[in-house]
Amino acid sequence: MKTKKILGLLLGASLMMGANATININVEETLVSTGNNYRLKTALEKIKKGEKVTLAALGGSVTEGAGPEKFTDGYAFQFFRALKAAYAPGNGENVIFDGAGLSGTPSQLGIVRYKQDVVDVLGGNPDILIIEFAVNDAGDDFSARGFEALVRDALSASPETAVIALYSAATYGNTAAQKKPIANHYQIPQVDILPVVKKGISSGKVKEKDYYTDNVHPTKDGHQFMSDSLMNLLAVVDKAAKDSPCAVPAESLKNPSFSGMKMILGDDENVKISAGAFNKKDGATQTLKKTNKGDFPQNWYKSASSKGESFKMDITCKNLILTYKVQGSWLSEKFGSADVYVDGKKVGTYDGGAANGWNNCEARLIIDEKSAAKHSVEIKMAPGSESKGFTIVCMGYSL
Repeated sequence: MKTKKILGLLLGASLMMGANATININVEETLVSTGNNYRLKTALEKIKKGEKVTLAALGGSVTEGAGPEKFTDGYAFQFFRALKAAYAPGNGENVIFDGAGLSGTPSQLGIVRYKQDVVDVLGGNPDILIIEFAVNDAGDDFSARGFEALVRDALSASPETAVIALYSAATYGNTAAQKKPIANHYQIPQVDILPVVKKGISSGKVKEKDYYTDNVHPTKDGHQFMSDSLMNLLAVVDKAAKDSPCAVPAESLKNPSFSGMKMILGDDENVKISAGAFNKKDGATQTLKKTNKGDFPQNWYKSASSKGESFKMDITCKNLILTYKVQGSWLSEKFGSADVYVDGKKVGTYDGGAANGWNNCEARLIIDEKSAAKHSVEIKMAPGSESKGFTIVCMGYSL
């Protein structure tokens, strides 16, 4: 009965949302593709039977719930509640949810965070994984490879994980065009919010202020529209015949692949670290709204008052992603720039004290090879920044 009720709502000509019905646009048009529906239908079948199903949403601030007064009114939380109400028996306690959104983070940081913030939190691979980085990614090859690695690793880790590509909307656009060929390559479902919202605003059916709180974060009603779009995907998949299982493609679409990315937490069989002056822990890295705790407790921090040697690391890897903190502009301690060297060659200078920083993360690809090899990495304060702070928030590598 629940399923029939939700289908009636979602498969009408349009969907009126919120107490004031401020958004009146066609939710069906957000569905790009159902892809191969085998994994998603399997997850829905398990939910209906009352079996334990885990749901995770990995993305940036939109996924974290930014925009409404309460972050739990974000689309991911609304979708979790709607999914339980429509498909789960009883109070839906068989569905377990992990909201893994973190403001300002792109796909390439998502692949570094994935195990820590999704797999470890849930105690295993999710049954349903929503990936939402379309308004955070730059649209370059670095972002595309990060997105593909997330999709590929999630699908490869478990034959039961259903991945949904969600392309959120911003007034400046999104990177759906970059991601759709990758999603098609893996035959995963896709939902694109931007074209429908853009069409609704241009036609006058919805006012920009009713969907957006700023240039990227939806209102509560806007988040509900995103949730309803995901529920529309489920309704269509639920009605359709079940596809045969689809194998993960033997080859990545983008190479060299970031697949198998591992977060560096200290020394391991491939990593040896001498932290030098970067031997403190920064307690002011980005916090998760759901826990109000820092998401990167294992970091390497050089305070402004610290003196000493540079950060040095010997590593065997194919790719290495360095993520550093851009200091909040309101903080008294001043951060500076650090020079990064790989095998004795300077590969970049990164400013941890850039204007308008908010303790946000910036990810940089500093090693990118076709095969794994031994490398030396050195990070030291740039000339003029010796008496300033710098935080290596996290690093990830693949072999």
